[in-house]
Amino acid sequence: MILLRNADIMQVLDMPITIESLRAGYDDLRRGDAAYVPRIDLWSPTGGDDDDYYQSGSMSGVCRSYGVAAVRIKSAVLKWLDDGTVERFCREPGTHMGIILLFATRDGVPLGILQDGYLQHMRVGGAAGIGADLLARADADTVGMVGSGGMAETYLRALAEVRPLRSARVFSPTRDNREAFAARMSSELRIDVQAVDTPEQAVRNAAIVATATDATGPTFDADWVAPGAHVTCVTRRELGPPLLERSDRIVQLGVNSIPYGADVPDMEWRAGANAAYVTGQPEERARIPSGRADERGAYPTLLDVETGRAPGRTDESEITLFITTGTQGLQFASVAGRTFQLAVDAGLGQHFPTDWFLQDIRS
Repeated sequence: MILLRNADIMQVLDMPITIESLRAGYDDLRRGDAAYVPRIDLWSPTGGDDDDYYQSGSMSGVCRSYGVAAVRIKSAVLKWLDDGTVERFCREPGTHMGIILLFATRDGVPLGILQDGYLQHMRVGGAAGIGADLLARADADTVGMVGSGGMAETYLRALAEVRPLRSARVFSPTRDNREAFAARMSSELRIDVQAVDTPEQAVRNAAIVATATDATGPTFDADWVAPGAHVTCVTRRELGPPLLERSDRIVQLGVNSIPYGADVPDMEWRAGANAAYVTGQPEERARIPSGRADERGAYPTLLDVETGRAPGRTDESEITLFITTGTQGLQFASVAGRTFQLAVDAGLGQHFPTDWFLQDIRS
């Protein structure tokens, strides 16, 4: 068994490798050689602050190309803030917990434990890049970015991999953050990235619009989106009915969670419209936002478009929307599977005897 921390993973996983490994996973899925279990959450009162709730989430997948099964688990306390955002942390603000357990499908042996922070950002950004490659105009060269955190960085890196970007405009509420983002990404990608003072300045006339925030509601006005633009998001929470109505073509990455209304005893659909099991008394449960109706829609998937079962962009003036949620378990299997191979080749990680994780009692 090998423990790979974020610092290890950063040494071997870049955006081209991320996109390559995701494409391998989706090729497997198309052939019937991959599968994934959608996300299911578990909620419990913390017993402390009246404004918070404990949440764990899990998802899993198998990727035959890399011979692995992966289970991703995250554990957090959530607080819903007055500014419309949600704060997530483990133990204390600024500290987070998420791991990927990796197993060999050949013999069932546990291979690794990977921290999920950096890999999570990369796989989401990479998937957005694949969606843009499928749906954005071939000449799309400007990006309007809402958000300036880690996800926004990986989104812009991925978009730069699939389209000949020449400029981007970024807005986030904190001036220092957006200006630092603009300086950092201008230097890294060698394109003109400008920080702007409003989301409208970022979105108007952009060929690609990306929203990568922790907002719990829409982050921009649908009327600002130009004809022919491609829009992509991190979560459905960042979307609203006007954008869904204005979009000519909506495609989702895949199935994100158990579909709303499925006949599963005791299952609820809470924040982000994710299927969940909830503990707590009625007044405690009332703290957790319910998923909005516009977060529950089902649309053709990436594979539907790639296989011709559903159309992609058919006109240069169409507004396309790619909802970058779904197939997470497969993404973790494919990206973590490839990362594990590269890390082993590079001699990275902390090693533990595999026998520590095996037993002679049948479970």
